Amino acid sequence: MAVKMDTHIHTSFSTDSETDMQEQILTSYKKGLEGICITDHMDYNFPESALEHPVDGIPFCFDLDDYFKRIHTLQKTAPLSVYTGVECGMQLITDVVDKNKALCQDKEFDYIIGSLHLVDGKDPYYPSFWKNQEPAECIQTYFEKIYDNITTFHEMDSLGHLDYIVRYAPTDYKYQPEQFREILEKMQQEEVDGILDNIEEKENDVVEENPEELLKEDIDSEDVDNTEL
Repeated sequence: MAVKMDTHIHTSFSTDSETDMQEQILTSYKKGLEGICITDHMDYNFPESALEHPVDGIPFCFDLDDYFKRIHTLQKTAPLSVYTGVECGMQLITDVVDKNKALCQDKEFDYIIGSLHLVDGKDPYYPSFWKNQEPAECIQTYFEKIYDNITTFHEMDSLGHLDYIVRYAPTDYKYQPEQFREILEKMQQEEVDGILDNIEEKENDVVEENPEELLKEDIDSEDVDNTEL
């Protein structure tokens, strides 16, 4: 039987969210969800130079003890199932890879997302990233870097927002999935193999939709304007 869940939720523990964890839980319940997984950002060594606004503390990092304590406290009275997760920011830097692997060994995590938010130290979220660059080349590079990362980082349960870079491309750019078929198919096989190996190695009650099907939908979809994503 299908369960209505959201397994990618951020709270005020993430640099890009101001919403309290309890508020997220209550809002999710009011919207009819039966469960959620809190997956705040842990993006080790995220360069402050990639941010175009000041932040308090270390960007996209949080105190694990406070995080677990807050979730465990709220789980006791939550009106829906609340799982403990994390969104690991992937970078092909030895220190970051090692930190992510160590983080994922924590048995308190029910669900782990691996995501790429940076291309050569810059965040596609900001318009400045796109200046004097061809969008198709940027997207190709982003996909290639995802592939390189997932061949190294197999500890995740799912790959987060494959369309991250497409969301923020110039609005006059028309995204054509077919143009990136080769690298998307390579990612599909590598991600599925890595995630299946990971699932076999641990018991996990939270399973997201088949990533292979998600990638097929992305590859096989009709051309869409970026403004519709």
